[in-house]
Amino acid sequence: MLLYLYPFTNDVKSMRRVEMFTIFAVLMMVGSYTINLLEIEKLENKKERKNQFGGGGSLEEQCSSITFEEMFIYDKAIFDIRINEDWETAEVEAVAWINWTNADDIREDFDEYLDGYLPSGGDGWISTDEIAPVLLIAADCLEYTITRMGFRDGSPHRGGVGVDWKNTSWQNDGMEIGHFNGIPERHIDRRDCQGFSQDGCYEIPVRPNENRDCDVEIENSPSIDECRIMIWLNATMEIPGVTNSNDFTLTFNSSNISNAQLDFTFPQTENLRLDLWEECEGRFVGPDNENNGSYSTPIRGSCIGDGLTKFTLSENNDSSLTYSIFPNMNRAHWPGGEDIFADFTTSPIPVDIPPQWTQNAYPDNSWIPMYGFGETKFAEWGDISTWFVDDSAVSELEILCFSNLSPISQSIDKSLWINIQNIEDIIEITCMAEDSTGQQTENRTWFVGSPVTISTTKNVLEGPHPLTLEYTNIWEKQIKVSVKLTQGGSVNSAQEFFIQGEGSLNDSFTSFKTVEISEIGMIPGQVNVWIQISSDNYSIEKILNLGIEKLGSPPIIENFDFELEDRRLKFSGFYSEPDGQNVNFKLLSSDEELDIIINDYGNSWATEWIEIGEEISGLTTFTISSCDKGGMCTTKDIVVNLTNVNVENIDEEIIEDNRIPASGIITIFSSLLLAIILRKGDA
Repeated sequence: MLLYLYPFTNDVKSMRRVEMFTIFAVLMMVGSYTINLLEIEKLENKKERKNQFGGGGSLEEQCSSITFEEMFIYDKAIFDIRINEDWETAEVEAVAWINWTNADDIREDFDEYLDGYLPSGGDGWISTDEIAPVLLIAADCLEYTITRMGFRDGSPHRGGVGVDWKNTSWQNDGMEIGHFNGIPERHIDRRDCQGFSQDGCYEIPVRPNENRDCDVEIENSPSIDECRIMIWLNATMEIPGVTNSNDFTLTFNSSNISNAQLDFTFPQTENLRLDLWEECEGRFVGPDNENNGSYSTPIRGSCIGDGLTKFTLSENNDSSLTYSIFPNMNRAHWPGGEDIFADFTTSPIPVDIPPQWTQNAYPDNSWIPMYGFGETKFAEWGDISTWFVDDSAVSELEILCFSNLSPISQSIDKSLWINIQNIEDIIEITCMAEDSTGQQTENRTWFVGSPVTISTTKNVLEGPHPLTLEYTNIWEKQIKVSVKLTQGGSVNSAQEFFIQGEGSLNDSFTSFKTVEISEIGMIPGQVNVWIQISSDNYSIEKILNLGIEKLGSPPIIENFDFELEDRRLKFSGFYSEPDGQNVNFKLLSSDEELDIIINDYGNSWATEWIEIGEEISGLTTFTISSCDKGGMCTTKDIVVNLTNVNVENIDEEIIEDNRIPASGIITIFSSLLLAIILRKGDA
């Protein structure tokens, strides 16, 4: 498996180019580099390159959001981290192997990043003169990158508000990066550098031939890549979070990392041991604008990992401890992240005690309402993990549950599921927890069911709208039902109804209650029902689609009128919108929309002045069209006599459906009759 770590894209090549360009570009912005005798132009003068990647910024701003893995996409890497005696710093040595097409991609990227800065940049060849400055720039940038590691002393926890686990950093001016085989010396296509170069400079094509012949002195092998690159790193990491090494937590963000090994060697500390290790999945590590905020800080010991990341703990000859982790996260989890927590302590191993229930768990004999039938999630692991406390991780406890009706199932994420067949099912659930030594909590029994359903026989919204509550009479506790019609957004001012069953286990019948719910505030379209069922201090809420729809009404136009001055027209009128929606207006002449501004004043409207062209004359029909957000429209017509410049308003009566007012028809008919008589007289 190859490593791909891209918090903002799944496009491997494009992401690497963005990150590697950042490494190169930001340093060019803070100064100029001399490579041999060629001075590279500052990035401030290369605005077209800056704009490609979102603008400038300081070296720290450009590099502080990336990691080593984003700069060098490796096939395998080993990191040796040795914490110094003062617990304030650590010496880090790393080796990364980059093979096959990954090696080709990096060489090609190096060459493209130099395009525009060196005469030979972007020519498809990479030289010994070019690779050195690129790695120098990478070293400077790495000083500001994310280490992925965090140290905090004191009582173990998993963070929370105001806690930043990214509290380690690289020491300034302490980063060294080297390479092996970056420019293979015995490459089959090796040639002297073209153009200006120093003595001894040679270059190779960024992509080898189909045989990948990067070493002419050895035979090609399908298992060994002659074109591989090895990157090594030496650095000092600063650790500000440990003043007492007797109790501390080491965390590592292993999101999207595979084929890596990290060895942490601690200073010799008497009785130091690993108290708890856990693999916490699910933290969002994608772009901030895509984060829905659903992730919450886990409780210590509650994390359920996928088991892919492993760890070992070994004692060295000097009695110091080396803690090794082997991240191997599945890329399919992206943008879900993974954090590895390791709690270390010198405290004695505590006496094993049985697990205990907490105040967060349902008390014994609770009545817990649900809603709906069939397979129903009774409890999520995020809640279950708060029900118990133990001296070991809660995630290692076995949760044992059984019921009087159907089996209780536990999914892979440790959620508990029940099967409610109908409204009369009251499922009696008994649960306990057991640790690895067989010690158990006491049993607790709860009564779970779906005691209320809601329905309607009216699919067109009425005011108020009738709904029917069906409830079981064998539910022993009082039920409060809160209901409100909703079309999204916050739910408040719900109507409440109280139901009390007879509580007799000998009765299996249900009862019905008709309620009327206010329709105020609903607009045309689908209308959902928000319902909350509360009983015995527990509640559940749902948003249901019962097939209810509000039919809209079109806007109403009144007092459609016009003003005429010379050859300028202005139309105006009043309107109302029964559904309270915004209204859009347009004016048409001979079924063609006029390109004019129509001002909306809340309950009235008016056009700007319209210049009437000389080609327009005679009786002209204008139409005002008003449409609401739901697409319901109203149109009204008015006929204006534009026979001559000094037009008189022959009729201002408003009509609908493009019909001419009755008085207008008489006028036209009279004019036609007079014309016929006159023609006959002339004949």
